[in-house]
Amino acid sequence: MKSSLDAVKRAYADEVGAAANVTYQPIIEAFAAVPRERFLFAGPWRLPLPATSGVEETPDDDPRHIYVDRLVTLDEAKNLNNGVPSFWAGLFEHLKPRPGERVIHAGAGTGYYSAILAHLVGSGGSVLAIEYEPHLAAHAARAFADQPNVEVVQGDALTRAHGEADVIVASAGLDVVPLPWVGLLRDGGRLLVPLTAPAPRFGDRIGGGAMLLVTRRGPLYDARFVSGTFIYHFMGTRSPAASQRLAAAFADASAAPVIASLRLDDPPDESAWLVGDGWWLSKAAV
Repeated sequence: MKSSLDAVKRAYADEVGAAANVTYQPIIEAFAAVPRERFLFAGPWRLPLPATSGVEETPDDDPRHIYVDRLVTLDEAKNLNNGVPSFWAGLFEHLKPRPGERVIHAGAGTGYYSAILAHLVGSGGSVLAIEYEPHLAAHAARAFADQPNVEVVQGDALTRAHGEADVIVASAGLDVVPLPWVGLLRDGGRLLVPLTAPAPRFGDRIGGGAMLLVTRRGPLYDARFVSGTFIYHFMGTRSPAASQRLAAAFADASAAPVIASLRLDDPPDESAWLVGDGWWLSKAAV
């Protein structure tokens, strides 16, 4: 006898939470509550096989098949997928979105992780979900039609993001610290973005690097890397020069890069790990 969908979702959420070492229980509850199938295209679904180039297709459109800690393909031609749940659960553990907060999600895809964020901030909070690809944004907008605390917009997230935010998270890789988003952070606000250089072995759409967490403390910004990543390129501002600088900084690190702060005003000093236009990442605390 098949388990009920609710039981499958609960087991899935517990598995995801354990794999990501989640201690913030609301994250596990969000994964148990949000219907993943609503934020995917219609099944059967294609699930890339871990550590191979193969793909497994589900036998039918029973949603039980996609409550697994696996990627689900969104657009095979563009190598777009609905990311690994435990990876994002682990990142949300660093952000700990709270009820009533405002979140901006850049690179929302078809909306699944935006929905997790919306569950975490509750009806008293809100999510601005921004997606570059029109067909993904259209699906997300339909999926959120009955959720007034979620706004879906299509376009470049660097220009479409607006309003003060407590949490900003990007699901695509940048080669610079996005100052327009830093400027939207409220005091105590958290920005989580993948800083990625090209990774040619994965093709021209994928980059490799690390997830940067920036936390605003009044006029100062703490910063640290919380995870490595390989992820789809952000389709807004990227440049060969910035990508080369970032690749060189990662290559020069004898181990995982250790940084402690984002600086916006001071001129770079010997603690600088990476210098951009109007910003630099420092290995020293502020």
